[in-house]
Amino acid sequence: MRRLDVREWGLSEEITRLVLPSSDGIPPALPLYPRELNWWLNETNLSLLPKFISPDLAKVVITTNAFARSGETVEPWGEDLPDEVAPVMRSAIRLLPPSLQVLRLQLGIWLDTRFTEEISAFILGCGETLREFNTNLVMSSQAIVHLMELPNLLDWATEQRPPQVMELIPHGVPDGVTSLFPSLKVLGLRGEAALEWLSLLGDAKSRTPPWIIAGDGLPGVTYYHPTSPIDSSLVSRFLPLTDLVEVKVNMECLFRPCVSRFTDQDVERLAIALPNLKVLVLGGWPCDSDTCPTTIRSLLFLSIHCPKLKFLNIHFRTANLRADMLDMLSYAYSQGLHSKPRCTLKTLVTQQMPLELYDYDLALIPMGMLTMFPSLTKFVSKSPVWARLERLVKILEHMEQLEVLTVALMKCLDNRGESANSGVQPVSPFLSRGERMDLSVY
Repeated sequence: MRRLDVREWGLSEEITRLVLPSSDGIPPALPLYPRELNWWLNETNLSLLPKFISPDLAKVVITTNAFARSGETVEPWGEDLPDEVAPVMRSAIRLLPPSLQVLRLQLGIWLDTRFTEEISAFILGCGETLREFNTNLVMSSQAIVHLMELPNLLDWATEQRPPQVMELIPHGVPDGVTSLFPSLKVLGLRGEAALEWLSLLGDAKSRTPPWIIAGDGLPGVTYYHPTSPIDSSLVSRFLPLTDLVEVKVNMECLFRPCVSRFTDQDVERLAIALPNLKVLVLGGWPCDSDTCPTTIRSLLFLSIHCPKLKFLNIHFRTANLRADMLDMLSYAYSQGLHSKPRCTLKTLVTQQMPLELYDYDLALIPMGMLTMFPSLTKFVSKSPVWARLERLVKILEHMEQLEVLTVALMKCLDNRGESANSGVQPVSPFLSRGERMDLSVY
């Protein structure tokens, strides 16, 4: 059997007798040798878990984000795990094979200290096969250091504080080059310790000689903090990690004020420092508060300085979008940025950001969007206004003289008063065959 899923309904005694050896050692009638074990822990299947931990397992997922039965109802265990869970889980962790490739353990509260001895012993004794590790269980500092040295670890998420620098320096080689996370692709950082990890990685890059992180450079970091805003201080922590390809700062604004406090200058610094970015998420789904200081100009910086960008999720102000768009286009033209290559981003996540389109915006706004992202075809939002802008962008994208049109529009910005009240006038002289474009029907 390739995979065994055990969910909240548990296992019947009949099935258990068929697939497990008896207490007196009689082999099972239908032996299971699964390579993957997914176990949603609850009171009906708790005692059976250790019996299904076998040396053949390559992947183990154990979570209490499931449900416990109480009579006819189903209720979540949540963070208050019953006392009987601890001894069973200790036994199961001790039985985990050192050849595991994937281990995910999510039990109750974050930074759970009840299983520190067992999970630390597993990490210190595991082989080089471990590729993915994700748990909320607290490990010893020695176990974390060992984990950071595993040659094939690709994905790790943690809420623990990082080890001290001196713990990472090879014994007797204080000036030598230290290698951290030889093969890591994604580092997940959560909670109060996340900033400490970013500082550690930044310090490692700035040492002489610089420490080696993830071989050729750490490709991806995901960051989550439930209360901290995204501001200049946080953005600056990413600047030394110049090899990053993917940055996801997942902090939601739902049920609280907008978390986005970074500025256009912060985004410009980030874009210049991380030119290899393909995925950038700053703040989760954009909200409807429209209070962030970031403007449309930040998107221009990302498109110019991050030519490989494929996915973008960022807050920017839309209340004064027409004025901000004119400022952006004027700035691009005055700085000679209109001729710079752009990224090939096709989709922009706008979600709940408010947007109003007036008749005199129907050329300027989509033209400005295409100035920043020439390949743009889609806005991710349920708003009919963003859907309308998407249609306008697609229309203008297929115009043969779009590049000439864009430059002409920028030149019109020299007279800001005239262009601000000209409706579709800036585009009309440059349409093919001299035809005017009436975009109000779309």
